Amino acid sequence: MKGIVVLTTLGMFCAVPNYSEAQLLKGILKRSPTDTAYVKAYDREITARIYLSQKYTGIRIPGNSKESSFRYRPNTTLNLGIGATYRSFSLNLAYGFPGLNGDGKERGKTRYLDLQAHLYGRKVIVDLFGQFYKGYYLSPENYIAGVPGYYIRPDIRVRMVGGSAYYAFNNRKFSYRAGLIQNEWQTQSAGTFLLGGDVYYGVINSDSLLVPRELAGQFPQGNVKRMRFFNIGPGGGYAYTFVYKRNWFATGSLTVNIPIDFVNEATLTEEKNKISVSPNFMVRVAVGYNSRRWIYTASLVNSTVTADGSYNEGMYRISTGNYRLTVARRFTLDRKTRKTIKPVDKVLEAPKNLTK
Repeated sequence: MKGIVVLTTLGMFCAVPNYSEAQLLKGILKRSPTDTAYVKAYDREITARIYLSQKYTGIRIPGNSKESSFRYRPNTTLNLGIGATYRSFSLNLAYGFPGLNGDGKERGKTRYLDLQAHLYGRKVIVDLFGQFYKGYYLSPENYIAGVPGYYIRPDIRVRMVGGSAYYAFNNRKFSYRAGLIQNEWQTQSAGTFLLGGDVYYGVINSDSLLVPRELAGQFPQGNVKRMRFFNIGPGGGYAYTFVYKRNWFATGSLTVNIPIDFVNEATLTEEKNKISVSPNFMVRVAVGYNSRRWIYTASLVNSTVTADGSYNEGMYRISTGNYRLTVARRFTLDRKTRKTIKPVDKVLEAPKNLTK
């Protein structure tokens, strides 16, 4: 029905060869994707950045009425990186230079492959994760009596894949891109409700037990050596950017997902399965300064996936995220450069052309 109305309206305008009416129709059908009083988009420029970042995937082991919970943290590196964004495409390269990181011997060694993709579309926000970690240390320090410093677990492994997708309702006035990939500038405060869903699959295991042997007898899940989970479900949330004097901003975003959770735990002698509802959370925070050319931001993106096992009194939590400090600048492209990157424009336009 909507298509018929549009075609009928188009036919009425075409029947009368009036230039101003044709221009008016064109303006209606090709309305700007942003409200320029709130968001200024610079996706046809190149946004170049230099940044410091640190990724992580940590595990929270639940405690009980007698013992407090504890965390396994990875010994990841602080990385120095460079990157650029053009339209919807971003490329970032980073490396953990020795001068930025100590030897970390007191926290052990972590081997990891951390794949995170955060795709900030105008209407839809997609997050993809692939986490492959081995080697953790127990936090807080001196948690186990008689063991000074950090208790190191080189045998703890985490493998998790999954992601989320959310729709931003107030997408013409609210911009994630302004604070997180710097190719837009939000000049007035605005917020938006979010609606979408998550799906995750993961495994936490070890060569012995998840809980240190010195504490195994004090935890109900003390004999568990492997926990496997799968969860999927809908979620919602809200995001808001507060803008002060056009340039200074603070963005906060929270989504809460309520999935069905399938958990399998294996001990030395048996396995147990449990189906429950365990909430997941996604937090995004960015603060900084934005202007026509220069942008300075500090940001955090954190995803927390929970799993409710059969043995423990609380929930396992796997927290994955990235801290980042960024300095960015936008560069206007001259005619020669635009001609050179025209093939890139064709590739980026391909998905739109398929929907025409």
